[in-house]
Amino acid sequence: MNCSVALQFLPMDAASDDEVCRIVDEVIAEIDASGLSYYVGPFETAVDGDLDECMDLVKRCIKAGEKAGCAESASYLKISYRSDRDVMTTERKIAKYHTGDPRFSDDR
Repeated sequence: MNCSVALQFLPMDAASDDEVCRIVDEVIAEIDASGLSYYVGPFETAVDGDLDECMDLVKRCIKAGEKAGCAESASYLKISYRSDRDVMTTERKIAKYHTGDPRFSDDR
């Protein structure tokens, strides 16, 4: 796993907060269906995988937003990439802050 991507997807033409949440939920469903490890935060979702998988997923997320009725969106990315070894996983970065959260193991 040589890539970690933080994706913030913003529907620009949503009429209400409820509509924003509905569209973003569709984008997160696309991330979930990818099978890649991910963590949903309040402003962005972090995804861990290989560079090509992550970049393909970003495109699919934009298309998922469009399919959900979003004709105009903005996507902001942060990409951590290492060509020679694995990047630090999202779990390693945040697990200590989420003790008791069933998504993270206690044997770190």
